[in-house]
Amino acid sequence: MVKRELKQSQLQIPLPFRKSLSRMVKNDRASIFDRRNFFKSDIDKKKPSVKVAPQKRHRKGFSNWWLFWLIVFSLVGGTLSIGLVFLTKLPPPVNCQRISALSVDGDRLYCAQKAAESGKLEQLVAAIRIVGNWPKEHPLYLESQRLLEEWSKTIIAIAKQQIEGGDLSEAVQTIEQIPLHSTLYGEASSTMATWQKDWQEGDGILSQFKDALIVQNWTEASKLIAVLSRMNYKYWSVSRVDMAMKQLGMEKQAWQELQEARDLAQTKEVDKLEAAIAKATKVNPHSYVKAQAQAEVSKWSRTLLDIGKTFWKNQDFAGLVTVAGKIPANTSLYEEAQDWIRLGRAAQIASPDNFLTLVDALSTIRQIPRQSKVQSEAASFAKLWEQQLQDDLQLKLASLTASFGQEATLAMAIQQASLISPNRPQRLMSQSLIAQWGKEIQEIEDRKTLGRAQQIAAVGTTEQLKAAIALASKINLGQPLRLTAQNDIAQWNRQIETLEDLPILDLARALAQRRDLVGAIATASQIRANRALYPESQREINQWVGQIQAHEDLPILEAAKALAAQKRFDAAIATASQITPERSLYQKAQNAIAFWQSQLATGN
Repeated sequence: MVKRELKQSQLQIPLPFRKSLSRMVKNDRASIFDRRNFFKSDIDKKKPSVKVAPQKRHRKGFSNWWLFWLIVFSLVGGTLSIGLVFLTKLPPPVNCQRISALSVDGDRLYCAQKAAESGKLEQLVAAIRIVGNWPKEHPLYLESQRLLEEWSKTIIAIAKQQIEGGDLSEAVQTIEQIPLHSTLYGEASSTMATWQKDWQEGDGILSQFKDALIVQNWTEASKLIAVLSRMNYKYWSVSRVDMAMKQLGMEKQAWQELQEARDLAQTKEVDKLEAAIAKATKVNPHSYVKAQAQAEVSKWSRTLLDIGKTFWKNQDFAGLVTVAGKIPANTSLYEEAQDWIRLGRAAQIASPDNFLTLVDALSTIRQIPRQSKVQSEAASFAKLWEQQLQDDLQLKLASLTASFGQEATLAMAIQQASLISPNRPQRLMSQSLIAQWGKEIQEIEDRKTLGRAQQIAAVGTTEQLKAAIALASKINLGQPLRLTAQNDIAQWNRQIETLEDLPILDLARALAQRRDLVGAIATASQIRANRALYPESQREINQWVGQIQAHEDLPILEAAKALAAQKRFDAAIATASQITPERSLYQKAQNAIAFWQSQLATGN
């Protein structure tokens, strides 16, 4: 019994200390024997070589033995004192940082207990592994079993905290750390099975709750929340219930927003559809209603895109771009809408007679991928714009040639423009330019003809003027200088008429100077009404007729004035009234009549 306790007490002393203590004891024992030998050799050395009397030898032997025993008792007492000091002195603390599988079990148990005091799962599991395999015969078995039960309780407490936090898998993994030989293993296994069963029940309720939310059965969802609130664990009765109530409220709000969006979209107007899409897009993405909202957004986006295609058919490219731009990016139609936008913008900027706009339009339309649904429309317009671009280059080359303004370069430009076939998009433009350049060629030819006629007419004779008229008359109706030629011809005709009628008018004027007014009038009347000097001849004739009438009517007016001088105003008025309105002295006669009538009225 004493040996066992001593052995156990030795196990409590750290191994390094025990080794050092053993070395010290061995060293002390060796030192005692060494000292005995030392003193023995010293005594032997001091023995005299001569013989002494027996009586004296007895006294020296007695004193040597006394000295020997004194030394022995001193050494034994010192050794016992040193051993007592070592036995009563506390051993140095165990360094758990240096503990290993080769350390003594007492040190390992001590370090495991210290680590487990932290209450951390990893330290507890490590402590259990240290003592888990100790047999019943192990001197520390009872203590290890007590600690094992204590540590198992701590692990169960940790698992309960995890289960209350809703982490079933972590709690199960934690409780599985309790070893089979633990007294709490059965309780832990039963608790774990209960948790798993309750968790399965809670998951089933949540699954039913989810199904109720999907079909918008708010009543059933509320009942399932009530069932969930009656579960045993705080995680289910509080955390999950609170989460379920929030989700139910979120689903109701999302459903209400979707219904409002549907009401807006019923009119199928662009602005209402845009508003409906915006409202449906704002539906909470974490709700089950979001899938229905997304489907509705895709359907309304398709309606918008169909409206945009109508704009495209009506060549309202700006309207197409505006409508397609209202389709949100999170729909499946977004890429198709972007392709329509590219096509619409390309059609907006493309101008058949503008080289740069055609290049920009083709660059824009080539961004549409081949697999796009818009590709057929895009390919058709790309082909058209490419042809327009080729034709435009051809026409620009022809225009550059025509810009020199020569008859030969204009003819060459016409030939180049004629290469554009009738089925090409720029055919009409080419025909217009050909017609224009044809007129320019005709104008050049007419200008040459008219220039020659003007040179001939510059001579001024009747024959030369007639020749000029004949040459200018070759400029036919519809030719560029036709009007200019007609004006020149009219002028030359007046010159000819003037040359022909001027002798007649000069003769009439000569007769008038000789007071042969009747002859002068008859001569000047030979100039016809459509002749150049007709207006002038008529002025002369009117002047000569007036002179004749004045000569004939002057006696009548003089006779009327003579009667008026005699105060015979009535007779004077009657005489002056004989001058008719077409006569030259008619106005003078009327002025006199008015004066005489005023004299009659005043009685003078």
